[in-house]
Amino acid sequence: MAFQDDDPFAVSQKFEIQSLLQGLLEKRVLVRLDVPGHAVSVISTVLELDPKKGLVILDNASEDTINQQLLQAPSARLQGLLDRVMIEFHGPMQPARQGGKPALAMPWPTAVRRIQRREFFRMDVPATHPATCVLYSKGLPDGQASFQLANISAGGLQLIDRTNQLASQPIGTFFDNCTLNLPDVGTLTVNLRLLRQDQLIQENGRPPLQLVACRFFNLASNRQITVQQYVGILERAVLARRWGAD
Repeated sequence: MAFQDDDPFAVSQKFEIQSLLQGLLEKRVLVRLDVPGHAVSVISTVLELDPKKGLVILDNASEDTINQQLLQAPSARLQGLLDRVMIEFHGPMQPARQGGKPALAMPWPTAVRRIQRREFFRMDVPATHPATCVLYSKGLPDGQASFQLANISAGGLQLIDRTNQLASQPIGTFFDNCTLNLPDVGTLTVNLRLLRQDQLIQENGRPPLQLVACRFFNLASNRQITVQQYVGILERAVLARRWGAD
C-alpha cells in the first residue's frame, strides 16, 4: 500500500527513515502488525535492522496461524508510537531468522508516515478478560446495548457489534453518558462520537464482524488518565508474555 504523493505526513528521505527505524529498535517500541480489513494482528518489536539486505527484522507471533496469515497477505501494516509520534509503513512479510530463532521481516520502507497527534497506541482487549461499554440511545432496540471492546486507546475505542445493532446509526452520532467497564481499573461514564463502521473479515469461514470506531468526546482529564492506566495494564501484560517467552 503506497502513500499518496501529497500526503503531508509521509517521509521519504533515506536518512530520516533510518533514524525512525533506529528509534523503534533502540527504544524497544511495541509495534502492531496487522492486515487492514482482516482479523489478524500481533504486537511485536523490532529485533534488528539490516540496511544492506534492506530488511527490518521483527519478532514473530507465538501462534503459527497468525504468522502464516501475515506471510500470506499481499501487504502488512506496521504501526508504533515513537516519542508520542505514530510511525506507520507497509510491506509484504517474509520469514526470517534472528539469533537462531524464527522471526519475520519486512522490506526496508521507501516511505514512512509520521503523525504527531494526541492519539495513543491502540491495544487489543483480550477476549479472555473483556472490557465492555454500554451505549444508551433511542435508536437501539431496548434503548441500550452492551458491546465488547476490540481495542482501546486514550483517544477512543472500537466496539464489536455482533448483531449489527448500530448499523443504522449515522457517522457522527453522539452517545452520551456511556458506561465503560475496564477490568482491574473500574467503571467510567464517557461520551462517544461514532467515527466509522468497518466490516472485519474473519478466517476459517466465520461470518464477518462489524467493528464500530468511536472517539471519546469531552473526556475529562482524570478519566483520560484512568483510560491510560488501563492501556498501560494491557501493554505490560503483552510485555510480560513476550519477555517470558524469550
